[in-house]
Amino acid sequence: MSAAIDQVLRAAVEAGDVPCVVAMAAGDDGLIYEGAAGPRAAGGDDPVTPDTMLRIASMTKMVATTAALQLVERGMLDLDAPVDSYRPEFADVPVLEGFDGDEPRLRPPATRATVRHLVTHTTGLGYWFLNAGLARWEAVTGSPNVMSGSNAVFSAPMVADPGTRFEYGINIDWLGRVIEAVTGQSLDKVVGENVLRPLGMDDTTFAPSARQRADCVPIHVRGEDGAWIATGMTRLGGLVLVGL
Repeated sequence: MSAAIDQVLRAAVEAGDVPCVVAMAAGDDGLIYEGAAGPRAAGGDDPVTPDTMLRIASMTKMVATTAALQLVERGMLDLDAPVDSYRPEFADVPVLEGFDGDEPRLRPPATRATVRHLVTHTTGLGYWFLNAGLARWEAVTGSPNVMSGSNAVFSAPMVADPGTRFEYGINIDWLGRVIEAVTGQSLDKVVGENVLRPLGMDDTTFAPSARQRADCVPIHVRGEDGAWIATGMTRLGGLVLVGL
């Protein structure tokens, strides 16, 4: 079976579906499969391996949410408490209703968002690449998005009232701020001590070392001819890197 999976990975790289790929599977008895295919950087000779550092992007949401639910279990965090009871500045986050020309039309939210809304992505906070209104708001205000790693992203408005609909966005970024307020520690320390270290994930980090950066798969983009191009960037914003 391993040989067949190896071939699937190689075929995906050869077809240009992915620049490189690492795959693993495990069951109750331990590791079932481990394999990799392709160069670490498109056009290079250094092969990707199961130990190569990779960005896990939005899977950081799962890690931060786990840390928050641990605090709930310990009685330190109330899911039904308003977000602004932990982060007072959240009370200033408005709802984007539309635009008058290039002027954003903003109003206070109809209800107070709760921590549960953050966890379930129902605060009304979104992402620019999924919501045209937010994309336009960023353009006319010059505000950066989450890929910048800037705290300015927390000025982004909601696009719906809390509790009215699912909107995938910066909810867990705000949840990270709630975690920091509750614990008095930075998010990386909370996650490291309570999630990563107990799992033996010692190479997972928000701040990769020079060695880890050198071994990281860079961000790839498609060129005009459709081929993969390694950008040279290994990290954007505060995204976690993981060595498997």
